[in-house]
This record gives sequence, structure tokens and C-alpha cells, in this order.
Amino acid sequence: MQPNTIIEFQKGDKHAYQQLFMELYPVMCRFSNNYLYDYNDAEDITQEVFIELWNQRSKFENQDQIKAFLYLSIKNKCLNFIKHLAIREKYFESELERNEEDFDEFVLEAEVVQNIYTAIESLSEQRKKIILLSMEGLKNNEIAEDLSISINTVKLQKKIAYQQLREKLKTSVFLFLLFF
Repeated sequence: MQPNTIIEFQKGDKHAYQQLFMELYPVMCRFSNNYLYDYNDAEDITQEVFIELWNQRSKFENQDQIKAFLYLSIKNKCLNFIKHLAIREKYFESELERNEEDFDEFVLEAEVVQNIYTAIESLSEQRKKIILLSMEGLKNNEIAEDLSISINTVKLQKKIAYQQLREKLKTSVFLFLLFF
């Protein structure tokens, strides 16, 4: 690379930058790939560093400074990338272990929830609606208004529904408590 190209690059000449890029990019990609063993990631990091080079172009007086910047920046970005991958992998491994440990709990919880919804489905239509609206967080007066019935009807139907659900869910609750 000619000294004139460096001066033009410092001034922001895109042709000089392109010439510099074409000359050094393949070498820097191979260098990056020595750390990452993945050419796509190596290219991504190398491109990021070349963008940084362009943004800091006024700092460089010769080709040796440019190369030193590229090598050092690529090395640091590659090491940070590897650290990030290691942290992410460690997180996924710990999540996998936790999920494997909690598998029985997850299955039991899913079964209990299924039993609850099955029991709710067996209620009369009005009681089912009242219980489902209650589970959504609606208060008795809101349920009464929504279903166009009196608040006393809501209270009575809810009480009867809870009694029926308790009876139907005795076994499920026992199993749930047994494992927790």
C-alpha cells in the first residue's frame, strides 16, 4: 500500500478505504477464524473492526499502525465473542439441568391443572362461566353484571361449584400435596 493511500484514507477517501479493505480483509478474516473456527462469525467480527477502523481513520499515520489496530481489535473482539458463547452455553446447561430436575414437578403440575380444568368442564354451564370468570380475576359484582344475573346468584352458584370441585379434585389435591 502506498503512503499516499494512507493520507487519502485519513481524509475520508472511500476509494482509498476500499483499496485498504480489499488488501487486508482476507488476511484479517483468516486471522479471526483462527480464534473462532467459524468463518461466518470471523467475517462478521472482521467487518465490525473495519467499520471501527473507518470511524477512527484520522488516528493512523501508516500501514503498520492500521495493521496493529486490526490485529489487536480482532483478537479482543474474538476473545469477547468466545467469552459470551461460554457464558451463554453455561446458562443453557444450568437451565437444562434445572429443567431436568424439575421435570417431575412440571408433569405433576400439568396433570393437576388438567384435572382442575376437566372438573370445571363437568360443572353446569352457568357455574362453569362463573368459575372461569372468577379465575380471570373478576369480582362477584363484575361477574353478575357480565352474566346479567344477581350478585346473590353468583355467590350461591360459586359456593355450590366450589363444593363440587372439592369433591371431584380430592384425589388430585392429595397427589399434589403428596409430592410437594
